[in-house]
Amino acid sequence: MNFQKLRPVLYFLGILALFVALSLAYFSPVLKGFELPQMDNTHAIGMAQELNEYEEATGESAHWTNSMFGGMPAYQIKGDSSANLFSKLNRLFRVGLPYHTAAILFLYLLGFYVLLRSMKIGRWIAILGSAAFAFGSYNIIIIIAGHITKAYAIALMGPVIAGILYTLNRNQWVGAFFTAVALGAHIAYNHVQITYYLFLMVLVLMISRLVYAWIDGHLSEFLKKAGILVAAAVMAILPNLPHLLPTYEYGKFSIRGPSELESSSKEGETDTGLDRDYAFAWSYGKAETLTLMVPNVMGGASEALSQSPRAMKDVDARFREIVGGQSQYWGSKPFTSGPVYVGALICFFFVLSLFFYKGREKWWLVAATVLSILLAWGKNLEWFNYFMFDVFPLYNKFRTVEMTLVIATVTIPLLGMLGLKKVLDNPALIREQSGKFLAAFGLTGGLALLLYLIPDFFFNFMSDQELAALAQQKQSMPNQATAIDEIIRNMKEARMGLLKADAIRSFFFILLGSGSIWLYATNRLSKKYLLPGLALLVIIDLWAVDKRYLSGDDFVAPRQMEQQFQKSKADKEILQDKDAYYRVFSIYRNPFTEVGTSYYHNSIGGYHGAKLRIYQDVIDFYLQNNWQALMGHFRNGGSPEGAEDLLAEMPVLNMLNTKYIIYHPGRSPLKNPYNFGDAWFVNDVKTVSSAQEELASLRNVDLKRTAVLRQDRVGEWGSYQNNQDGGSISLTSYAPDHLIYEIEAPAEKLTVFSDIYYPKGWNAYVDGEQVEIKRVNYILRAIMVPEGEHKVEFRFEPQSVSTANTMAYAGSILVVIFGLFLIWMYRGKLFGKE
Repeated sequence: MNFQKLRPVLYFLGILALFVALSLAYFSPVLKGFELPQMDNTHAIGMAQELNEYEEATGESAHWTNSMFGGMPAYQIKGDSSANLFSKLNRLFRVGLPYHTAAILFLYLLGFYVLLRSMKIGRWIAILGSAAFAFGSYNIIIIIAGHITKAYAIALMGPVIAGILYTLNRNQWVGAFFTAVALGAHIAYNHVQITYYLFLMVLVLMISRLVYAWIDGHLSEFLKKAGILVAAAVMAILPNLPHLLPTYEYGKFSIRGPSELESSSKEGETDTGLDRDYAFAWSYGKAETLTLMVPNVMGGASEALSQSPRAMKDVDARFREIVGGQSQYWGSKPFTSGPVYVGALICFFFVLSLFFYKGREKWWLVAATVLSILLAWGKNLEWFNYFMFDVFPLYNKFRTVEMTLVIATVTIPLLGMLGLKKVLDNPALIREQSGKFLAAFGLTGGLALLLYLIPDFFFNFMSDQELAALAQQKQSMPNQATAIDEIIRNMKEARMGLLKADAIRSFFFILLGSGSIWLYATNRLSKKYLLPGLALLVIIDLWAVDKRYLSGDDFVAPRQMEQQFQKSKADKEILQDKDAYYRVFSIYRNPFTEVGTSYYHNSIGGYHGAKLRIYQDVIDFYLQNNWQALMGHFRNGGSPEGAEDLLAEMPVLNMLNTKYIIYHPGRSPLKNPYNFGDAWFVNDVKTVSSAQEELASLRNVDLKRTAVLRQDRVGEWGSYQNNQDGGSISLTSYAPDHLIYEIEAPAEKLTVFSDIYYPKGWNAYVDGEQVEIKRVNYILRAIMVPEGEHKVEFRFEPQSVSTANTMAYAGSILVVIFGLFLIWMYRGKLFGKE
């Protein structure tokens, strides 16, 4: 065997082993069996519990769940990946590491390493760059937050860019196959928002290359390669259609889609996406952007100042308790888990690249970085971002715009490594253009030093909301004005201390890194010591900051993890109910942001970023008020019997088959005597002309006897009237996506079901014959049942799912054929044969 040919493989395996070691070292508690509580992962467990139980019991996947918001499609809760080749490859790429922790860090490292190596960057710089990307604070913070699929999608952004650049710069066929696999694996993690930001990044790259191709006269060659990349993207998309196609279909009916209600938006807003205020709530402050280089510019995370000894060091003893209870973070966002920090030394490398790197990757990386920052500013740059929100395709479907900084977390270290390679390959550049080198140091290290020396020149260390609240207190308590001023002064001192500590810290990292490069450029330090030293500096810097937000102290024993969904007294009593189907309204906490109820019951509330738009309308118009009224009753000492009188006046809650109210987890639940049950016959129809009128009618129509139907849907039901009483409705079989009723109708009766209407998949059958489902009461389903005894079935049979699965199998086969074709094409190089 030729050892020279084997050496690159051994190097690569050694680097993989290094990445595994780094990942397990950071998450070392997993080696002892400890687990990491992650809020969004907890939400995901609660959301998917009904679906998981159904799959364990039957071996089948359901595409609908009734466990939250009365019922909704499950595409974004628990997808079916059986036809997706890339989901299987992703399991392979994780090399058996713990899914929720170490495997993510490993893929961060590996993905960025592959990107840098594909751009002909040496191993040591590639290791340095991959560590810089992987240990960037945002990438670590989202792990403890439980944004698992987001983290994996971010990890695979680098390989996608690698494939595209390889196609454009080197081998178009190998690059196209790599692009297809990397993009397919990325999409398989099903985080559409990160994929959208990756698209923006690729768009900037392709526009840049288009301009260069036009200038160089190579337009036809560029267009050919662009066409190949489009074909690669199609191959990446096809196996992912089982979650893309149904999600796209569902999006039109979710809160990301248009509203049926007449516009109540402000001037310039759109009615076809998210509410503007909701989308821009988490906008990065302009000055807050300095956290890229100095993490605690805005105080860090939304934790109490008392948690930081450095912050409390200079606080007056008289005000320590009050000041200690205030937040470390004082920026413009409602709260934060921590800053986006890419590393002080990485920022220096990035600025150094602006002066020394002249390659074609420079300007698209700069442009993408600037775009990322401008978009992250959100409402703090209204003219730009409101234009993007109103005009740019699909941009108004996403919230938390600070997330666009994921682009900068890729582009800053990438350009930084390109610049570092340039100066290390040509150290004479630094000696000959020392002014540029000093300028790079001054713009980074010099700024950090200024932030340390005169921090109050740049910031006042108080948020606008805090100043307004304290000013109001001074006005209402003028005799305490002096004390309030002292509290403000001490809060500023505490936060100033946090900034100064990090500013001088960043300065020294930049000084050490830049000084090492200067020593190398002046032949006083060997490259074999320089690169490991720089890598060590970067890891020490980022590792220490990351541990502020995710450390070994955050891990718990498995037994504690099992207690996340402990049954309360109320839960246990409700679960004794033998009825197959009913709903629970948990009011002792915000019912519309929790999943504890969904874990055990079919909930009126829940937690999801893309609930059905019509259900959100009902929450806004009725259920929110119902919750506040009931909670107010109990908080004021009201009795369960008194709450029953309130329930009598809550027809929307009753038509949703709300059988139990949990008003205190440690007490027996309130059984609702007014709920309508699974389904009921109505005597007549009230026809209305608009969505507004339909929604408003729910409060003044006897919904037990009358169905509210909009004029454009009424059809032959408009003249319906049948006052004959009697008959029975019994639910005989329940599954999330298949309900069977035995119905005895005294005459032809319009029957309303307490289930949420969704037109793309639900079919109704009476004695095996399909019948029309109409939407009534704004959100419910109804069918016409003939006189006599009948078997009525509702089945969720979305055509988009079966179509997507067929196309996914075909797409997976196509990817395999393409891969085998490349092996055959390059068999000589691979196997040393012609």
